[in-house]
Amino acid sequence: MKHKYKKSGRLFPYFLVIPGILLLMLIIFMPFIQNVYYSFTDYSLLNADKSFIGLQNYKELLHDKTFFEALMKSFIWVVLNLILLLVVGLTAAFIQNSKRLKGLIIFQALLLLPWILPEVVTGYTWKLLLSYQTGPYYKLLEFLHIITPGADIFSSDFGAMMATVMANVWRSFPIVGITVYAKLQTLSAEQIEAAVIDGANRFVVFRDIELPHITTALISVATLCFVWTFNAFGIIHVMTGGGPAGATETLPVLLQKQAFQFYDYSMASSFAVMMILILLLIVVFINLLLSGARKKISS
Repeated sequence: MKHKYKKSGRLFPYFLVIPGILLLMLIIFMPFIQNVYYSFTDYSLLNADKSFIGLQNYKELLHDKTFFEALMKSFIWVVLNLILLLVVGLTAAFIQNSKRLKGLIIFQALLLLPWILPEVVTGYTWKLLLSYQTGPYYKLLEFLHIITPGADIFSSDFGAMMATVMANVWRSFPIVGITVYAKLQTLSAEQIEAAVIDGANRFVVFRDIELPHITTALISVATLCFVWTFNAFGIIHVMTGGGPAGATETLPVLLQKQAFQFYDYSMASSFAVMMILILLLIVVFINLLLSGARKKISS
C-alpha cells in the first residue's frame, strides 16, 4: 500500500503540469505546425484550396530580392539596437549600483516605465516627439544643428531608421539595466575594496572584476533582446510602416504585408518559418559563446 502511495506521489507533479502542456500545445505548438503546413501550400485569399506544392514557396523566397533586402535591414536594425541597448543598459545598471545614488526605489520605478508601456504607445509617442511640426525632441535636434531645420526626419532613410531605433532602445533598455544590476549585487564588495587598495583605478576594476562577473548575465539578456528586437513589429509599423521607400522594412514588417496586404498566406508562412530558422541558428551560436564564457570564468 505504501509503495502505491509513493508511486502516485512521484507522478503527482507530472499531473500538475499536464494542463499547462496542453494549453501550450493549443496556443503555440498547434498554430506553429499549421503555419509550417501552410508554407508547403499555395494558400491565399484568392485560393483557399491549400494545394500542396512542396518547397515551391521556399524556392521563390530564396530568389526573392525583397526578402534578402529585408533580412539585411533586420540585421542593421538589430545591431544598432543591441549596441545602444547594452551601452544605455550598462549605464543604468551602474547608476543603480552607485552608493551615491539617493532614492533607488524611485529611480527603479521610473526606469521600468518605458518597459511597461506597449510598443504601439511607445511608437506613437516617439513619432509625436520627433514630428517636424510640433515635436519637442525635433526642436532640440534642430537647436543643436543635428538636423536641417524644417526637414522631416521620417522622410530620410537614415533618419527613419535611427528614429525607430531610439524609440525601441528607450523602451527596452530597462530590462538590461535591471538584469545587470541584479548580477552586480552578487559581486563581493571586499573583492573591489582589495583591488582599490592594491592601486586599481575605476576602469581597471570594471575591466578585470565587474565585467567578467556580469558577462554571463550580459550575454543572456543580450540574447533575449536580440530575439525581441529581431521580431519587433509594432514600433516600426506605427512610426514608419516600413518606409520611406522600404528603408525600415524589416522581416516582420514584410511578413505582415505578405499576409494582410497581399493576402499571400502561404508565402507569409514561409517567411515566418525562415525567420524561426535564422533565429535558432543565431541563438545556438550565442549559447555556444555563453558556454565558452562560463567555462573561462569557472577556470
